[in-house]
Amino acid sequence: MFITLGVEDALSEAVAVKLVERYAEGARIARTVGLRGNDDLRKRLPSLNAISSYQGPALALTDLDNPQRCPAELVASWTQGIRRSPNLVLRVAVLEVEAWIIADRVNFARWLGISENVVPRAPEEVDDPKRALVQLARRSRNRTLRDGLVRDLGNGLLRPGPDYNPELRDFVNRRWDPEAARLSAPSLSRAIRRVSDLTTSHESRT
Repeated sequence: MFITLGVEDALSEAVAVKLVERYAEGARIARTVGLRGNDDLRKRLPSLNAISSYQGPALALTDLDNPQRCPAELVASWTQGIRRSPNLVLRVAVLEVEAWIIADRVNFARWLGISENVVPRAPEEVDDPKRALVQLARRSRNRTLRDGLVRDLGNGLLRPGPDYNPELRDFVNRRWDPEAARLSAPSLSRAIRRVSDLTTSHESRT
């Protein structure tokens, strides 16, 4: 079975690939589309829906971003006017995919060399998971990681550093455990169930 991925950026792609490899047994990635942000991915959804109808399942992953909005509302707005294929999986990270990454508290803390106690226990309830991640990286005793993940603009203003995406992709590829992370990230757990269902649904039709 081949799965097409639709993602906002390279970090979301790494997470989506990890979920497919871990939970869609025997599946392979056919291609990845998007990688140009939220608006571009939304425009590509009808195409992903068509692909999932005729060429194999498609997994689209986006961030919720807005804490005032619920995932079901976002999915409804994105799929309005589309005759949705059962093979199209649209999942929403609450609030951002960084929350899913932080949710693996043990491995994330070990990677940065910080105490697990300072890592949020409910990362999906954090107002700005990306900012929280950068703030945690600022505590790292590993200078290479700290300088890569954090750009310190002074006066307490922190931004993602020059190697933010490459370093986090490497963490996801090598260390991130979605099975541990799902315990603290309900939207990740729902995504895992849907990715697992793709394999079951495909086998039932073949």
